[in-house]
Amino acid sequence: MTLSVDETWQTLVRASVDRRHPWRVVGFCTASEQGPAARSVILRKVLPAQRQLVFFTDSRSEKMQHIARCEQVALLFWNPQHNLQLRATGLAAAEQDPARIESYWQSIPDHARRDYGSTDAPGVVLADPGQGGYDLAVARRHFVVLNVVVDLIDSLKLARDEHMRQRFEWSASTQVWQQARLVP
Repeated sequence: MTLSVDETWQTLVRASVDRRHPWRVVGFCTASEQGPAARSVILRKVLPAQRQLVFFTDSRSEKMQHIARCEQVALLFWNPQHNLQLRATGLAAAEQDPARIESYWQSIPDHARRDYGSTDAPGVVLADPGQGGYDLAVARRHFVVLNVVVDLIDSLKLARDEHMRQRFEWSASTQVWQQARLVP
């Protein structure tokens, strides 16, 4: 059995609050100048009515550079207990509402804020590996709430008897999800 679109969104909501849910760690793919670029990110919040997935990142990260050139992203979720793969695509953009950004920032424990306070940009080669430093005063400046508005969901349920695959595609004209069964 596969999930309906509503069940899929509710499962994503659970994943955003349950640290042990397998869909909490998401494969996040962008387009770089060298081709596809993938990394793991943490699903922070899900807003089903807005078709929105929320992630946190550093403004200096490669993914933000990629999104500046191409806002289309792909996401990959895998649940090994249920042999269920979920792929989603959508448009990524940094949150612009200062109050919403501050609300998310306040929800982060002090020890975790350090993740955004590196004195060097993520991915910079350290001349001396012991020299990397942190400045919590700059952490807030580099903190980005990254929203992905999903327009396509493809799920694949692997089963011994029969694999099942379906696609949900958002229709801008009708404002509803269109469902189709697919050959696995």
